[in-house]
Amino acid sequence: MSERSERTSGHSVLEERYRRWLRLLPASYRAEREEEMVSAFLEGAQSGRAGHDDQRPRFLEIASVAALALRLRLGGPGSPPRSYLWGEAVRGAALFGLVFWTVISGLYAGQAVLTYGIPADALPDGVMGIGDPGSPERVRLVLADLTPLLWAAGLGALVRGRARTAKAAAIAALVVPLVLFPPLFVRPEGVVSWACSVLPAVVTVLALAIGFHRDAPQPRLPARRALLLLALPIAAGVLLSVVVGVLAAMVRAGTVPAQPLMSAWMWIDTPGLMCVSLLAVTVWCLARHGASGKPAAPVALGAAILTGPAVLARVGTMPWGETGETGVIGLNATLQLAVLVAGGITLVVIGVRALRATDRDLTVVRGQPG
Repeated sequence: MSERSERTSGHSVLEERYRRWLRLLPASYRAEREEEMVSAFLEGAQSGRAGHDDQRPRFLEIASVAALALRLRLGGPGSPPRSYLWGEAVRGAALFGLVFWTVISGLYAGQAVLTYGIPADALPDGVMGIGDPGSPERVRLVLADLTPLLWAAGLGALVRGRARTAKAAAIAALVVPLVLFPPLFVRPEGVVSWACSVLPAVVTVLALAIGFHRDAPQPRLPARRALLLLALPIAAGVLLSVVVGVLAAMVRAGTVPAQPLMSAWMWIDTPGLMCVSLLAVTVWCLARHGASGKPAAPVALGAAILTGPAVLARVGTMPWGETGETGVIGLNATLQLAVLVAGGITLVVIGVRALRATDRDLTVVRGQPG
């Protein structure tokens, strides 16, 4: 049918455009509500402005359909099994991401205390903060090291059932460091490397934002358990900062040669810790796969969501074509990539099998999902 003939049929052009956007919704939901929604949209368009020939759905209407589609496809209790499993996976990715970045916040905070919180006379030779004490530069650096603690605030809020507060804290943890130290790019490759480095944090924030919607279960834990869940990652990060400080002091003192430690450094930077963390989750999922009790499928899918950004973060720091000491870094980075890819494939396989199983049945929601 020509466009002119479609225009003569009243609302057919605008109606078709609405129906195209409604395809974002699950088929079962459209079967029940599509006609009602189309009628409501058309009625709103008719009362809102005259003439329908060149009308298109308004941005707010499209946004509302997209938000509804996300809520339905990442469902909570009472949702179809497949939607519920995907919802638990995204919420699991958000929780894993918050725990990981809380560890990193403890690491940065510990390093800040070791560097700036100890009198200069007590520090080893070659260790000192940048900027004079009390200077704006020193304040900005200290704030940059302490700002990641906002991830810990987000984790604490989430496990106490305050998802909105957790989202605000996570967004602040992502944005504030960029405000304190805006990225400067000398070459185009720097843009790619920077984008890869921030992608894992961005994915964590997105998973938190879309996974914990108003219909999602809130992981409200008792105060003692919530405090324990928050304290353990921070303590792990602080312990890592002490290990890093001790190793660095030994290298400066000449007690340990720097060359053998090059490999160790690669496993305690941010992408290296991502690799270790995801490897541990993969091993757990393999051990729990097919066992009774809490299913491993949501955990596997959630970890798989984070594996892609972790791979890109490691790729962004690869010293391509270098030899010598840099070649050692490249070998360890390649090993980490192999571990991440193998682990990601394993997690995806576990998740896909679970998705197929949900077509038959899924365990009944009990208590606090996730």
